Amino acid sequence: MTSPPPAPDRLAPGHRIASRYTVESVVGEGSSGVVYRAARDEDGQRVALKVIHRHLSGAPQIFRRYHREAAILKRLEGPHVVRMLDFVEEGGLLMIALEHIDGSPLEELLREHAPIEVDRAIEIALQICAALETAHAAGVVHRDLKPANVLIERPGAPPPSTPGGGAPSPLAGRVRVVDFGLAKVVHGDLMTTGLTEQGMIFGTPEYMAPEQVRGEDVDPRCDIYALGCILYEMVVGAVPFSKRTPIAVMTAHITEQPLPPRSGKRDGLISAGLEAVILRALAKDPAARHPSARAFADALRACRERR
Repeated sequence: MTSPPPAPDRLAPGHRIASRYTVESVVGEGSSGVVYRAARDEDGQRVALKVIHRHLSGAPQIFRRYHREAAILKRLEGPHVVRMLDFVEEGGLLMIALEHIDGSPLEELLREHAPIEVDRAIEIALQICAALETAHAAGVVHRDLKPANVLIERPGAPPPSTPGGGAPSPLAGRVRVVDFGLAKVVHGDLMTTGLTEQGMIFGTPEYMAPEQVRGEDVDPRCDIYALGCILYEMVVGAVPFSKRTPIAVMTAHITEQPLPPRSGKRDGLISAGLEAVILRALAKDPAARHPSARAFADALRACRERR
């Protein structure tokens, strides 16, 4: 069977970029660009190449966003964030070359497996905390943390001598946080993105902190809230607020309390301590949340030790 021709706005397999990358296939597509799997010509290293949509190349805001994302990624280096390798501008297009991760988005894995085993959910959340520690220490707030922006590397096969054998869980690999396209750089009390955003709303409704919904200035505690939503979804099997429209979901973040995680069918599997940790992350008032990603991680480790 032959492959369908590429969409008009996509680069065809074999297309060379800046005489140093060759496109192999499409990995995913968003509102502002396409992510390709590509090979670096000099050594054959596989990379993820994030390319702005051609029809948006003249949009100043999108152009600045790509420049900003590249500048942010240069600040970040850690085992749980995806490393930036290169930034290319050619023929009016912007391209960010990223470390290629052989894995799947947590969003996809949750569709197949949620709710997941509690210890596994805690381990994933701990690794997301580590990514947030890296970002926050560099003065970066993600602002769009969600399962689609969390990659789980494909775990390697266990040694033949491993008791029980069998394939490892697809949720057992290393966790990486990706897509800092909506991130905000924080310098002390000054927050900058390079864009005019007074009163603008950024994020994904199901994972937005109340202060994001209101269009207020945010700090790292909005990422704590988003991680609370992700952890809730992993152990409960549903997001804290599920409504018919995005506006209704955003309103619920401001006005409603989520159902306690232990109120459903998984009551016996979720400890009272873990429930308290999750609900603290979901506090409406940022001052009532875990004060940092490290504090969130410490609380999760304490829950795991008491199990």
